[in-house]
Amino acid sequence: MPFYLVTQTSLTEADDEEAAARIAVDQIRSGSKVAVTVKSDETTVSHIVVPAKQAISLAAPVAHADEQVSATSPTPLSVAEADRKTILRRIVADAFSLLKPRP
Repeated sequence: MPFYLVTQTSLTEADDEEAAARIAVDQIRSGSKVAVTVKSDETTVSHIVVPAKQAISLAAPVAHADEQVSATSPTPLSVAEADRKTILRRIVADAFSLLKPRP
């Protein structure tokens, strides 16, 4: 499976770096679309616009009023969610390796 470096860039006016980061993240969370740059290698770069908010899945299970859901007990991770976390860690490690200077 190939890896991609995905970046989102915003020009934001703020008092400091932390405020700028918060503004950018808030804009992403509140927006309907996010423009990103996808880099698969040194020469191939794509500019893509994706939905910022996840669409509601009709197949998602819904808790019924007669069922009690505990907010304090964590739900166990499914195999797919555990695999997703492992894949994300690998992607981040690969992204950082792309930033290292090459001889």
